[in-house]
Amino acid sequence: MTVMPAPDNDAGHANGERSHTTRENAITPPGTDPVRDEPPTIVGAASGEAPRYDQHNHGPGQAYQAAYLYVTNSYNGECVREHPVPEADLIVSTDARYVPPRDNDRLKQAERCLAAYGVVVLSAAPGSGRRTTALRLLSTAAVEPFGPPLELVDLEPEWSEVRVGQLPKLTGRGYVLDLTELPTEEPHERMRALLSDYGREGVSKGWRLVILAAPQTWRGRWLDAAADFVVPLPSPDARNLAKRELAAHDATDRVAWVDHEVFSDIWASNPPAHEACRLARIVVDAKHPFGRVPDREFLARILDEFQGWRDHIERLLNEEPRGQGQPSLLANRATVWAGALLHGGEPRSVLKAADTLMGTLEIPRAPRDVLGDATSSQRLDAASLTPRGGHIFHDEDKHALAPAILDNLWTEFPTQRSLCNTWAVSVAADPDIPEDDARIVTHRLLHLATTRHDGAILDALATGLEGSRRQLATDALTTAALDPNIGAYVRQRLYTWSRKASSSHTLQLVIAVCGGPLGRAEPGIALTRLRWATERSPLGTPSAVRAFKTLIIEHPTEVRAATRSWFDKVDLNETLSVFFAIASSDEGAALLLNEVDDDTGRDRFVRAWQQLLLKEDSREVVDQQITRWGELADQDFLPGRSWSTCSPMCTSRTSSGEASTGSTTTALAFWTPSGDTCSARRSSAASSAAKGNWRAGHETTSLAVSAHPHHMHVALSDTGHPVHRGGQGHVRAVRRAAGQGPGGRERRGPARARHARRVRHQSTPSG
Repeated sequence: MTVMPAPDNDAGHANGERSHTTRENAITPPGTDPVRDEPPTIVGAASGEAPRYDQHNHGPGQAYQAAYLYVTNSYNGECVREHPVPEADLIVSTDARYVPPRDNDRLKQAERCLAAYGVVVLSAAPGSGRRTTALRLLSTAAVEPFGPPLELVDLEPEWSEVRVGQLPKLTGRGYVLDLTELPTEEPHERMRALLSDYGREGVSKGWRLVILAAPQTWRGRWLDAAADFVVPLPSPDARNLAKRELAAHDATDRVAWVDHEVFSDIWASNPPAHEACRLARIVVDAKHPFGRVPDREFLARILDEFQGWRDHIERLLNEEPRGQGQPSLLANRATVWAGALLHGGEPRSVLKAADTLMGTLEIPRAPRDVLGDATSSQRLDAASLTPRGGHIFHDEDKHALAPAILDNLWTEFPTQRSLCNTWAVSVAADPDIPEDDARIVTHRLLHLATTRHDGAILDALATGLEGSRRQLATDALTTAALDPNIGAYVRQRLYTWSRKASSSHTLQLVIAVCGGPLGRAEPGIALTRLRWATERSPLGTPSAVRAFKTLIIEHPTEVRAATRSWFDKVDLNETLSVFFAIASSDEGAALLLNEVDDDTGRDRFVRAWQQLLLKEDSREVVDQQITRWGELADQDFLPGRSWSTCSPMCTSRTSSGEASTGSTTTALAFWTPSGDTCSARRSSAASSAAKGNWRAGHETTSLAVSAHPHHMHVALSDTGHPVHRGGQGHVRAVRRAAGQGPGGRERRGPARARHARRVRHQSTPSG
C-alpha cells in the first residue's frame, strides 16, 4: 500500500478506496475523544491492484492520500466494518427494477430529510423493501451539482452500544446502517445531537447515511433521538413489483398470469415486498410449456405454494381419527411436525421425535402406551408421510412444504415457541438419532431462524447441543455466517453471544466457529468475537488455545495487529485470558516473543506473566505453561531470545519450608543494548544473579522457571533478579517483584524507592 501525506489537503482528510483483502493495522491520530470519536484503522491493499485516489475521510487525524484504504473506527475492540454493496442489490434499485412505496409522499419526505439532514431513518419491518429504497435514495442523492454518484457501502457494526463517533466519514460515500436489532434498550443520552452533527457534517463534506430501523424497537427514546428525520415507510405495490421481477427474470410471457382472478385476494391484502418477490420466483420456477396460457387449477397450485400450502397443512393438522387403532389428533400433529423437522430422515427418527414431543407434553409414552397405540405405518400414513429409499418425506410435489409446516407451527402457536425450540433442539441432541438426521434438524432450524429473524431459535441451538453434537451447530452457524444473504445477521448474533452470553456452552460455540472456516475466511471478524468469548471463558480454555493457534498459523499478520491493538489500548487485566490462550501454543509463544523487541512490548509481556502468577485460582494451569515454556527453551524452539538451563547450587524453600538444593533453573532474558542491534548471551541463572551481571550494560527483563522433583519454583522480574514462586510465600515473592506491598497494593513514593534498593542489593536467587 502507498500511504503519503496529501499536501493539498488542509482539513485532515484521508483519501482512499477499500481493499477486499485488507486487515487491521491501526493508526491512532492525536486529539481524539477516547470514547466517542475513535481513531481510524487504515489497512493496505494487496499488491498489483491499480491505485485510486478519490475519497476523503473527514474523521480525526492527519491527512493521508492512499490507495485502496479500508477504514474502520475502533474502540476497545469494537468497530464498524465496511463492505461494498453487492451488485445484485444495486441492480434492484435501478429504474428498470425499482417500485416506489405505495405512498409516494413518504419517498419524497425521505429524499428531503436526506438532503437537509444528511441522515434519514427508514422505519419499516424487514422484508418491506426498505433496504432497496435506502439504496435508491443514496444512488439518486445529489451531493453536489453534476458531481459523481455516491459509492454505496454497507456498515456492519460490532459494538455493545450505538457509537456515532465510530461511523466512517468518507466524501463520496453513501452508507447503509441496519439497526433492526438494537444493542441496548435505550440510546446514549446525546444520541440526538451526535446523529444530527454527523448528518450536518455529511451535508457539507459529501457523505450520506440511511439507517434501517424496525418500528417495534425504534420507539421511545430511540424515536426521539431522530425525530426530525424518521420516515415510516410502507411497502411498494405488490402486483407491480411482482411484474417487474418477472420481466427481470426473462419471464415476460408470464407477467399476465398474476392478473388472473386467482390472485385477487393476494393483491387486495398487498403483501410486503419480499412476499411479492417470492411469488414472482414461484411463477418463474413453475414448470409449464412456453407461450401456453395456464388453466385455473395450475395457477391455484402456485397460489397454494405461495400461501405456504396453508389449506394442505390445515387438512394435515386436523385429520380426525378414522377408526380404531388410528392415532389421536394430537399424536397425528406431532408426527406431521416431526416429519417436517426430519424431512428426508429415517422413519424411526421421525417416530422418535414425535414421541419426544408427546413426552414433553406429558402424554405417557411408556412401552405399553406405544404398543397400545397406532402402528408405525398407520402413524406415518395418517400424517401423509411417504417412505422412499429408507427415508421419509412429506409430499415432494409441493415445493418447500416441510419448511412451510414448521413456519406454520411457530406462527400459529406463538405462546409455545419456547417449547418448540426446546423440543426441536432436543431431537438433534438425542444420541439415538443418527448424526445425518440430526444434521437435517440443525439445518432446518437454522433456515427457520434466519427467515423469521428469530434469535431465540439460534440461542436454543447454541445451548442445547453438547458433546459430539456441538459440531453440528458449529458447522451450521459457520456456513450461515459466510452466506452472502444471511451472513450479517448470524455474525451479529455471534458477536452478541461473545459479549453477553451467560452460558459457557454458547461461548464454546462462538470460539469453535471463530477457530474454523470463518476464521480462515474472515480473520478480522473472527478475532473480534474470539477475543470477547475468550475473555469470558476460564483461563486456558483448550478450545480458545486451539482457535488462536489456527488463526496464528493461517493469518499471523492479522493476529499480531489485533493483539497489539488489544494489549495497547485495554487494561492488561482484561486481556489476560487472551494473552494466556496465545501463550499456550508453540506458535503463540513465538508470536508473543517477537513482540518484545522494544520497551513497551517487553514491559507488557512481563506484566502479563506477573499478573497471571498472582492468580491463585488458576495457579496450576499457569504453572503448567511456565514449565512448558522452559521445555521449549531447552529445545531451542523459542526464537530470537537467550535461554539457559543450569544446575547450580540454588537454595530455595519447598511448601513444607525445607531447604532444597540442586534444582534446575531455566531462565529467559531479554537484552536491549545501547546500539542499534540486539544481542543475547547465555549465562547461568544463579551465577549471573550472584555476580550482578545480568544488567551489565543492558536493560534486562527476566523470566525464570525452576523445576524441582517435588516442587516448582518460578522467578519473574523486571529488575534483572529472579524472584522465586514456591511454597506458601510465592504470592509475597511475586508481589515484591512487581513492586507491590502486602495485599497487592502498589508501593508508591519512598516505599517504592526503598523496595527498588532492596531488590538491587539482592545477590541470591532466594532473594
